[in-house]
Amino acid sequence: MSLSSNAYGAGIMAKSGKEFADEYFAEENQVVHESNEVVLVLKKSDEINIIVDEILLGDRKDENPTLVVEDRAGYWWLKATGKIEVDCEEVSELLGRTFSVYDFLVDVSSTIGRAFTLGEKFTITSELMGLDRKLEDLKAA
Repeated sequence: MSLSSNAYGAGIMAKSGKEFADEYFAEENQVVHESNEVVLVLKKSDEINIIVDEILLGDRKDENPTLVVEDRAGYWWLKATGKIEVDCEEVSELLGRTFSVYDFLVDVSSTIGRAFTLGEKFTITSELMGLDRKLEDLKAA
């Protein structure tokens, strides 16, 4: 059996009956915590490496000083407050060839937040679209 705290049968999952119910329904576990953090996990590739190095950690670093990038073997793990945005038109110029938002989406492994595309931009945000921020379309963008 695994000793990892993330393993099956660990933590609350190791409990049963009343012991499980008491912890599951404890007041501190019934509170929803607000977070403005977003996470984007990207599969490494030549194009994604350039996006991370040249755009997110280069030209755009000043626009998003909360951005944290971690190298996790075959993936880039990115976390920021508010939003992370990638403009694939800018990527195309940098690469010297066409790179569409759909090419980018192939390398998106996981997200935490509200992800959407608008034209050639990929955005992941903590905002509630239509509530915190007016919905956009291509005509308004």
